[in-house]
Amino acid sequence: MTRVILIHAGPTPWDVEDRIVGNHPLPLTELGLASVQGVVANLPAGVTAVYRNRKNEACEQVAQLVAQRFRLKPHHTAALDEVNLGLWQGLTRAELRFRHARVEEQWRENPLAVHPPEGERLEDAIERLGHALRTILRRNRGGTVVLALRPMAMQIALGLLQHEDAATIAAHLRNSSPVETIELADEHQHL
Repeated sequence: MTRVILIHAGPTPWDVEDRIVGNHPLPLTELGLASVQGVVANLPAGVTAVYRNRKNEACEQVAQLVAQRFRLKPHHTAALDEVNLGLWQGLTRAELRFRHARVEEQWRENPLAVHPPEGERLEDAIERLGHALRTILRRNRGGTVVLALRPMAMQIALGLLQHEDAATIAAHLRNSSPVETIELADEHQHL
């Protein structure tokens, strides 16, 4: 049995300001850091690996806390990066609604149908994260792995680990929880 623990690396200052963060590399807020410290303190014993993406400061902070607690070296991969929302990043949600009302509504209703300008299609992000998860699961069979992820990447990973299709993942893309744990029997580790 392999256990995968997904930790939400947030909030960042832009999250608090209701800005679209995407894959912009921001640190945790003080409240976010305190929240993550509580999550890490309550992790079960036996964590064998921790992963984060390469360039996100909030994910780095979470991974370092986990690594310190379990005396591990964090692994990093760019494939765990948050969805790139291109030119939308930095806009408040209200600004996006004002500037691009129709597209913003479509993004809320069906994110699979929208490609943010200079950003990443959701289907491409799902494929990228799926590849990363398959590699991580193959390398850590039977272990307990922690992934420090931003919110959309976390929901995509959660959906993939639960064997959901892209439409189902898109439907819960805006859900949020500080931590999720998935246990996978060896025969169900194929995504």
